[in-house]
This record gives sequence, C-alpha cells and structure tokens, in this order.
Amino acid sequence: MADQYNILEDAVRDMFARSVWSHKIQEKQADIYQSRYKWMETVSILCASLTSIGILSTIFTDHLWIKIVSAVLSFATVFVAAYFKSFDLSKMMKTHKEAANKLVIVRNEMTCLLTSIKMKEKPVSELEDAYRILMDKANEIYKDAPETTDKAVKLAKEALQVTGDNTFTKEEIDSYLPAALQKGGKK
Repeated sequence: MADQYNILEDAVRDMFARSVWSHKIQEKQADIYQSRYKWMETVSILCASLTSIGILSTIFTDHLWIKIVSAVLSFATVFVAAYFKSFDLSKMMKTHKEAANKLVIVRNEMTCLLTSIKMKEKPVSELEDAYRILMDKANEIYKDAPETTDKAVKLAKEALQVTGDNTFTKEEIDSYLPAALQKGGKK
C-alpha cells in the first residue's frame, strides 16, 4: 500500500515540476514580448518626433541631408507601425500571461494533492482520481498554450536554477506569516 502512495507521489511530483517549468517559460515569453513592445513603442515615438522635426526644419532650411534623414525616419516609423499591425505584441504578451496564470492554479492544486498523498489521508484510488483530473486540466492548458521561444526557455532556466525563482528560505516564509504561524530557526 505504501508503495502505491510512493508511485503516485512520484507521478504528481513529475507533473508538478513540469508545470513549474512551463509556468516560468510562459512568464518569460510574456516578458520578452513586453520588452519588445516597449522598445518598439519608444522607437516609434522617437522616429515620428524626429521626422516631424526634420520636415519642419525644411521650411527654414534647404539642406539635402535633413530631407534624407527625415525620409529614412519616416520609413522607420512606417516599418514600426507595420510591425505593430502584423504582430500584436500586447495580445501575445497577454496570452502567455494567461497560460502562466492557469498553470499556477494547477500547480497549487498539485501542491495540495502532494500534501494529501504525504499525509495518506485518503485512499490511493481517490488520490489517483484527483491526479487524473489535474492531469487533464494541465493537458488542456498545454494544448491551448501559445508557443514559446528558445530564449524564453533559456531565461526560465536561469530564473529557476540560477536566481532561485519560486524558492524561499524558512526565514523568508516566516517573515510573511504572523508570529503564531512561524517556525523560526534556520534552513
């Protein structure tokens, strides 16, 4: 019987780890799109402003280089506008954030399931049913999740393995809890 709990625990732990990774990858992809959107928006504003200045300056002076620079900046403005029209970065960012948020919910449910397995408070068959339901939820999220890039995977790996996102020391956890719920002590 204990062996069945261990087998189920291993399966849920594997699913949990996958959801942690998938969540972080989706989050990082959203960050990539947000960064690109802010950069492109800044370039668009800058190019449009400089184009206007260049065109206005042709009223007062007749330098060829001002006309050429203004034309190039105008083309850059059109390019950025076309890029925004072709790729809705804010929508892409939103869909990745939504997928990440759904994965957090399933991940939290997996934490509860792992707790129940450890406590052996329910029969294995009941816990296995809960596992299958969570697996179906996760599979539905994965099926609908937008594709990610290698860069997002690399950033997620760095966040999880190097900087330790999603990990807390006992002291950090205690600092978030009221005194009555704190454990105290070191790792």
